[in-house]
Amino acid sequence: MSELYLVRHGQASFGSSDYDQLSEIGFEQSNVLGEFFVSRNIIFDRFVCGDMRRHRQTISQVCEGMQLSKYNLDILPGLNEYDFENLFLAYGKIFGDDVSYKKAKKNPKDKKNYYRLLRKILNVWVSDQLPDVDETWDVFKSRVSKSLENIMSNSHTGSKALVIASGGSISMLLGLVLQIPDEKVFDLNLQYLNTGVTHFFFNQEKINLTGFNNISHLILNDDERLITYG
Repeated sequence: MSELYLVRHGQASFGSSDYDQLSEIGFEQSNVLGEFFVSRNIIFDRFVCGDMRRHRQTISQVCEGMQLSKYNLDILPGLNEYDFENLFLAYGKIFGDDVSYKKAKKNPKDKKNYYRLLRKILNVWVSDQLPDVDETWDVFKSRVSKSLENIMSNSHTGSKALVIASGGSISMLLGLVLQIPDEKVFDLNLQYLNTGVTHFFFNQEKINLTGFNNISHLILNDDERLITYG
């Protein structure tokens, strides 16, 4: 069997002009994870991430923490996050009177309201109530599924793969593995911690979950400010 270490990117820059980059805490979280892997003598044969800046920055910083100056990186755009801004605009066209939507337009830096609205938007997206979107739920599900197939089919027995992705794509991948109903997949999405590790054993035919959203590296670091969801 092979092993898959599926990691959510480090904390991104919520509320800034460009969310798709790590915050200072995000860089630190990623470095701590790399040091943790070294301390546990975990050596990876394959490095994979989505095609977003925060994914690349996370895996780069993890590898720096592992003191790896060279590594071959496979980019799988299918692991990218869904486009929340596009979903937000589509939601507003139909549900523009929603209080959470109005609050988000007025104060986009309100995290509590952001996550309340996110859950609403994802629920209607999954149920196909947002026709005017660039990517439907089924297309999103298909691209994540193809990425999982790629990971499983391009590993040899006993290998370890480190994969960096986003909360939404990780939720979808886990939903595919556990055959979770679509409407329940995003109950996982809002639980993921930054640099949380979800672990699987797999071969080319099957994959089994053995650990979920593990942040032992952050807990052992004994610094509460490193435990974040954004």
